[in-house]
Amino acid sequence: MNIGFYHDAAGTRESGGIAVYTQRMATELARNHDVYLYTRSGERAAVLEGSDVTVVETPPIDSALTSALERVAPMTTQDVQKLEMTAWGVRNGVFEHIDATLDVLFTFQFLDDLFVSNLVDVPTVYAFHSLSTVGLGSALRERFSQTDLVLANSDPTARQISEKFGYDVDGIVYPGVDHEQFTPTAPPALESDDPIVLFVGRLVAGKGVFDLLEGVSKIEKSVELRLVGGGEADAVRARARDLGIADSVTVDGVVPHTALPGYYTAADVFCLPTHDESFGMATVEAMACGTVPVTTAIPGVQTYAVDGENSLLVDPGRPADLADALETVLDDPVARQALGRRAAEDARRYSWREQARTLERFCAETLDVEVSSESEPARPVELQTP
Repeated sequence: MNIGFYHDAAGTRESGGIAVYTQRMATELARNHDVYLYTRSGERAAVLEGSDVTVVETPPIDSALTSALERVAPMTTQDVQKLEMTAWGVRNGVFEHIDATLDVLFTFQFLDDLFVSNLVDVPTVYAFHSLSTVGLGSALRERFSQTDLVLANSDPTARQISEKFGYDVDGIVYPGVDHEQFTPTAPPALESDDPIVLFVGRLVAGKGVFDLLEGVSKIEKSVELRLVGGGEADAVRARARDLGIADSVTVDGVVPHTALPGYYTAADVFCLPTHDESFGMATVEAMACGTVPVTTAIPGVQTYAVDGENSLLVDPGRPADLADALETVLDDPVARQALGRRAAEDARRYSWREQARTLERFCAETLDVEVSSESEPARPVELQTP
């Protein structure tokens, strides 16, 4: 089977959750199939190096043009980059390559799906990774997309799609974890004289990072808070100063995904007090490393997190409750170790290999594509040069 993935940032090292999902799924499926990743050029993600994934790259985006378009159109930088990636693909034979090569193409963001589904003839599948609100982009995708099938990354996401759009998804494929990499034996990457509380995610209010800052300020014992991720770093530092905990807070920013296991194993507790989460890959990664998560009792997280068994859960937007839960974990090493062991065991249900098999079965059952352990070599169309 010839499978394609289309995502502007999935080929590069600095990428978020959806891009990591795309990288890992492509890598696993490439063990038995011809897999193509259509993405922008950049420093190649480590997981793709040495894999059997064929990466079809779009050249670097013209930053001057991007800035000009942002000034005259209601588009984000990423929206403009997607538009430019599509335009380059039209001029240089990318979509002819897709039609001549693939049995199926997966997209993950609404603009990609909207553009690409109208430019190719092969079956396209759109994979929802969240649907907290229906904005203009989602409405346009629903109206004009030519996508054949829709996936969700969790049961809560599938329910949201049904409630908001009035149809059922065609399948559910969860994110996964590389259990050879994310393991309790990963060498710690951090050292501290104080207990370490780790946050991994976007530094924005919706991920609960400001709730976490306030919660940490209420803890009586000294702790070190490490914040990993991009976003509103200056606002986070300013809030830490206002709360009087600036000396206890380190904003590490974006780190390579391959470096995260060492952060998880170094931490005494992982905390992602998110307000809205379709699944929460970072929490499952922390669990796989044996690090107890303190997180929020919302449907996406409750897919795998059980309060008092493998985690501690609090209601979102409750910093005082968050502080109490963190203190409970930090003050009882025996209970913390027991929760960590159970977390690592439960996280093993989610592996990239098993999720890739689920996606493989989905293709066979819904697209009537033959699945075999050895696919016929593809005959790629030679792309034009820019």
